[in-house]
This record gives sequence, C-alpha cells and structure tokens, in this order.
Amino acid sequence: MLFLEPIWRSTLIPTGFALILLGVSLIVRYWGRGAVDKAALLAAAGLGVAFMIGGAAFAALIAAFVLIMHSIALAIERTAGRNRDAAHGLPLARVWLAVGVSLSVTMVAAISVAGVITGSLQYARGMLLPFGVSYFAFHAISYVVDVSRGRARAERSRSQLAVYLLLLPQIVGGPVAYEGVARQLARRSPSISDYSYGVRRLLIGVWKVFVMAALAGAHADAAFAKPGELTAFTAWVGLISATLQMYYGFSGYSDMGVGLGRMIGIRLPENFRWPYVGDSVREFWRRWHIGLSAWFREYVDVSMDADHVPPPSTGREALVVLLCGAWYGVGWTAVAWGLCHAMLIVAERRGVEAALKRLPALLRHVYLVLIVMGSWVILRSATLGSAMQFFRALAGMNPSPLRVQPAASAALWMVLGAGAIGCAPLFPTIRRWTVAIDALIVSLLMMLFASLLFAWRCVRIIAAPVLRGWRWSLSRAGRL
Repeated sequence: MLFLEPIWRSTLIPTGFALILLGVSLIVRYWGRGAVDKAALLAAAGLGVAFMIGGAAFAALIAAFVLIMHSIALAIERTAGRNRDAAHGLPLARVWLAVGVSLSVTMVAAISVAGVITGSLQYARGMLLPFGVSYFAFHAISYVVDVSRGRARAERSRSQLAVYLLLLPQIVGGPVAYEGVARQLARRSPSISDYSYGVRRLLIGVWKVFVMAALAGAHADAAFAKPGELTAFTAWVGLISATLQMYYGFSGYSDMGVGLGRMIGIRLPENFRWPYVGDSVREFWRRWHIGLSAWFREYVDVSMDADHVPPPSTGREALVVLLCGAWYGVGWTAVAWGLCHAMLIVAERRGVEAALKRLPALLRHVYLVLIVMGSWVILRSATLGSAMQFFRALAGMNPSPLRVQPAASAALWMVLGAGAIGCAPLFPTIRRWTVAIDALIVSLLMMLFASLLFAWRCVRIIAAPVLRGWRWSLSRAGRL
C-alpha cells in the first residue's frame, strides 16, 4: 500500500506524527535541548519528508542541498563581514548570494522537470510539489538573504540547518522567514497546553482537507472536466464546490502545519484569516495565503541591504500577486489568474476601492465573492478555452447542455452548507473557550485510544484460543 492512499493520508500519517512529536516534546521538556533534541527533530523532519515524497534520489539531493547551503551562507557571512564597511559593491558576497538563490530555484526545477520523483509517485508530484518541494527553495532563499542582510548569523551546525530546512510544519504550512524560526528552535520549550492546541489544529486541518475539500473537490472536478455539457445550475454548483475546495484545501494544510509546529513548541504565523469575508481584492490578499504573499514582499528583492524592503506600492502589490499566480501553476490559466488579480489590485489602488467604500457592506462583499469565484474558474480550468466554456455555462449559454444529469447528493449539499458557514467567523465568542475545548478534545482522544487498545486486547485474548482450536481441528480432519 502506498503512503498516498486515503487511509494513510487522512488517518495513519497524522496519528503517527502526533505520537512522534509527542515523544519529541517530552524529550525537550525533561531531557533538555541538546543533541538529543536536535537529533529527534531531524529524525521527525526526515520521516515527514520520506512519508510525503520518498525516494533515495530525492533524499540524496536534499542532503547535498543542505550541505551546499550551509557552505554558501558561511561564505556570504565571511565575505560580507569583511567588506561591510568597504565600498558599496560587496561583489563577492553578492556572487555567493546569487549562487545560493539560483541553486534553490534550480533544485525545484530539476525535481519538477527532470523527474527525480518517478515511478508510482508521479501522481504525488502534481499533488505534493506545491505544498512541499517549492518550500525547500523558499526556506533556503530566506536563509541566505537574511544572512546577507545581517539579520541572522550563518548557522554553524549542519544538523541545525537541516532541521530548519526540513522541518515538517514549515513544509506543510507554508514559507516563513528564517530569522523567526531560528530563534524559536534555539529557545523553544513545548508545554502540554501547546501540545493540546496543536492536536486540535491538526484535527481541524485533517477534517478540512480530507473531508470538506475532498468531498467538494470531487464534484468540482466532475464539473470542470466537461464544461460544455453543463447547465447553468450544475455549473454554479460546481463553481461553489471549487470555491470551497480551494479554501478548505489550502487552509487545511496550513492548519496542519500550525498544529504540528505547536506540538513541538514552535508558533508559526497564521496563513488564512477568513479571506472570503473581505470587501475588496486587496483585502482578500491580506487574508489569503498570508505567509506566501508576505514572503514574496520580503524576499522578491534579494538586496543585501537590511533596510531595503520598500513600502507596498501599486506595482509591488501587483508583482506579488503575479508571483503567487506563478506558484499556483505553470500553465496559461495560472498566468491569466494572476494577471486578473493584479489588474484588479491596480484598479482598486487607482480609485475603485475608494468608490467601493461608499457602497453598503453587503454589496462590497458580493463584489468580492463574485470576483474571486470568477477567478477560480480561470485557475481551475484546464485551458483558457475551457474557462470560456464554463463562463458560458454559468450564464446558461451552452449550446447543447445535457438536460439529464445526476443530481447532487445529500452529502454534497451538507458539505456545501457546512462549508459556507465555516468560511466566516460567525461565532467569535467561542474563542474564549478554546482552552477548555483543547482539554476536552485531548481527553476524548486519550479515552478513545485507550478504549480501542483495551477492546483489541480483549478480542485477541478471546480469539487466540478459539483460532488455535479451529486450526487444530482442521489439521486433524485433514489427517483423517
């Protein structure tokens, strides 16, 4: 059985990592933060990479990548420190920085294009690369850029750098700056409350990805597969399903990353803050994939000047959105999706947003939802022609839709209803009860695990003599 099958992805892998990270947390809590802690974290990170992607060629490539980045960062620090007070060029340090950034991008391109991940895991490449391998490059780039700007010291320990580059919560949750994570890795002290909160966030993420996004995505995939055969009703149901799939899929992985991080005492930033409740495209991007857009804003300019991050101008905001579109895919639909959002941001900065603020809040919200849903049509379609067919289906203008189509199931309607409710913070007062909810969930999980273990042992004790007697009777009947 592959680790990509649903039972592994939805149940066994999260449960296994929860137990592994509990062991790591206990090691840190009771035996200090020395080499044992570092080895445990590195083992957990390597195990996570093996589960997600696997393969000896990939493991060798990542090991070499860690060693090379370690040497490049030391070279940048050495040459930049020697020339920090000299003339403005810092030529050798800039060369080392360019080499580090180029190698990071080249590694992702090599894995994607040359097929380092081969065989039965070709399916995993399309699904997991956006959430995994590209983040190795993001983390390495942020590391060498922070070192070159003087914001962080180059890591002397190769194993500590490997922990940062391979840390599973970062790979699942999204790119973060090296400086903040390095401080937490050095001074972290996980507690029971951190672990219980992490379990809750992990379970929420698993539910979002493998229940909500999976059920909504199945219907969305069917709708986008044949847009020319849709009626207006089925097209709108498919689009709503795709809209929920995108939110619950991405935010679910982010929740899993935040939860796994808290289990080992690392607080990762939030990536999604109710993006569909905004009232402009600019506000949508302040709430959607916050870590990814913040990373692009911070590191799109790899200058060695620590204070050289300019304020968010109109062109810079549009460029960040275009880069996010390039991260979501490599086809023309991803380019068109990024261009659509970039042009809307430019228009809002030039006066449209001021006009929107004079409208009632409900109309502003409807504007954003329709814009975002229309852009999902572009991104989710296989080609731009398919996107135009889907838009025609939404308007009821398909030339020959299939009038007899399977009706949406009751499960789908339940998912769509629950998904629409879960996209907005309808009950913010529940937050004050999160500590009690954490304790309750952890207690229920412990009781469930103990009950299952007790039941399994009882069944085994009772069934073992029965099975032995049955085998003995069969063997005796065979001899007669």
